[in-house]
Amino acid sequence: MEIKDVVKDHVLPFLPAKSLIRFRSVSKEWDGWIASPFLAHKQTYCFRDISGFFRQYGNGIPTFLTLNESAFGIPWPLLGFLPESTVVRSSCNGLLLCQGCDGEGVYYICNPVNKEWKELPRPNYYHGSEPAIVLAFEPSVLNIPAHYEVICAVPLIGQPLVSFEIYCSKEKSWRRSAAYCIELEFSELKEGGFYMKGTAYWDTSCGKVLAFDLKNELYSILPLPFGSAGSGVLTQMHGELCYICANNQTGNAYIIDIFGGIDMHLKHSIVLDFELVGAANGECRALPCVNSNVMMIVIGNTVYSYHVRDQKVIVVNREPNNFSARCDVPP
Repeated sequence: MEIKDVVKDHVLPFLPAKSLIRFRSVSKEWDGWIASPFLAHKQTYCFRDISGFFRQYGNGIPTFLTLNESAFGIPWPLLGFLPESTVVRSSCNGLLLCQGCDGEGVYYICNPVNKEWKELPRPNYYHGSEPAIVLAFEPSVLNIPAHYEVICAVPLIGQPLVSFEIYCSKEKSWRRSAAYCIELEFSELKEGGFYMKGTAYWDTSCGKVLAFDLKNELYSILPLPFGSAGSGVLTQMHGELCYICANNQTGNAYIIDIFGGIDMHLKHSIVLDFELVGAANGECRALPCVNSNVMMIVIGNTVYSYHVRDQKVIVVNREPNNFSARCDVPP
């Protein structure tokens, strides 16, 4: 086997989509391989780093913020291929879950790289104006049809109960799980949620995390660090669920606390001085991690990345308005 064949079969699937496009000019053989649905499927499975964030101000047009202009990007960053204006509700491994703004609240699943989209049937229950909804998509070698599921934690009106409504792309329909959560009483669920390794997670207003095992349809309650409810973000680091809080300590110094484990204990505490990369003013908060080595922080109108291994802070983007990232997406 020649080196070009080794690269074609074993290196290309690990590259981001925008980088792959450049290699289509190498030869007709490479052009056909890169354009094939099989490589697209394999690349989705192999390349897992977050490559950018969709930002949205209120119900305005969502736009894509790339973390690397030369490597990452999508051909239609404004999602203009969808049939109506939408709000991005969730993302998972390259797919987006959007909701229409015309009053009907229609859900759409789309791939912003190839502009393919599908309208979901209406759910059986009212999900609210800011649904606690999560998209679950697990790329794998055997999941060639790209099946996915959508899970919404639905508080029952006037009752201290949370039910779970699930959409399955295989069945093309919604159904209600037999599970009911009673421990949260009348606590509010944070908009959106987080999905990893078969489980959906939602932050709540009572200092706890609601977890739902999609395979067994069982829920559980995880504790959050005292006083941190609603101030952090659920994300994944080193293969485990983590909760990251970012707070201003004094002046340009900010402290990043990383909690993890089944009891969400403090695992790391990092003090960052942003004076060297420009004045950092405004509210500070964390975004989902790019990978286990790169954390994302927003301070005022500026997005920073912090490389844990190199202890290096980089300015990713400065916005004229306050940054509001609804979700992350790895095209």
